[in-house]
Amino acid sequence: MDWSSVGDALSAGFDTVSKYATKAFDWMGENPEATNLIGGVALGAAQGYMADKQAKDQRAFEREMYDKKREDRYAKPGEIGNYGSHRNAIAGKGLISGGMITGEE
Repeated sequence: MDWSSVGDALSAGFDTVSKYATKAFDWMGENPEATNLIGGVALGAAQGYMADKQAKDQRAFEREMYDKKREDRYAKPGEIGNYGSHRNAIAGKGLISGGMITGEE
């Protein structure tokens, strides 16, 4: 591969791009009203895109939280343990006795 030809092609491409950019900036300087209009349209489009993306992300997050809340609402067998010791601790202190509420002795 001849690297000098690659360098020449890149240089020619850069020269072409820089000429177009110079012409564009010159036009923008000569037409400030049109430049402001184009900039405003571009900014509005970007803001609309970002607002839509944020709304989609928010809806996805809310859906995920709703699903998790729904899952947590239902006890699954084997996941909640040690209720027996809690029941025994309450009954052992005399708070519950034979279905009646009593005071500690």
